[in-house]
Amino acid sequence: MKIKLFLAIVFFISFQSNFAQEIKTTIVVDSARIKMAEGKEVVKYQKSQLNSDIKEQRKVQKEQEKINKQAKVERKELAKKQNKLKDEQRRFEKENNKIKRQNDKVNDAKKSEIKLNQKLIKANNELAKIQAKFEKAKLKGNLTPVEVSSYEVKITKQQLKIKKLEEKLNAVREKLTNIE
Repeated sequence: MKIKLFLAIVFFISFQSNFAQEIKTTIVVDSARIKMAEGKEVVKYQKSQLNSDIKEQRKVQKEQEKINKQAKVERKELAKKQNKLKDEQRRFEKENNKIKRQNDKVNDAKKSEIKLNQKLIKANNELAKIQAKFEKAKLKGNLTPVEVSSYEVKITKQQLKIKKLEEKLNAVREKLTNIE
């Protein structure tokens, strides 16, 4: 009986130990299932959040692409405007250079005209002096035919010089009219 009792106690302790072990295992398994379910919910929530973030990121990316395309179009338009302005500036520079060259030609022609006028005045004054001297000498009446001829040659040379100056002056004036 003692052995039976002992065996019964051992059997009972063993049964309780197994039963406790089973309960403990059930608790651990249930706890793990709960944690897994919670983990699945967390993963599901994070996945949902990630999908939302991905959608938001795609939306931002599309908006950025749209802005980049618009900026590219605006840069092209700006480049066209800059090229147009550069072309216009070159055209104005060409026109200004042309006007400058024309003004230089006019100024040169006017300078020539002034110099020729001064030479013409000087030549006319010289002619008047020669003629006055000739007339004065004629009035005195002591001129030889060689002296008369000499005066006439001087007068003729001066008249030819004046005529050449007048022709040059007319050519310069003609040039001026064609320039302006």
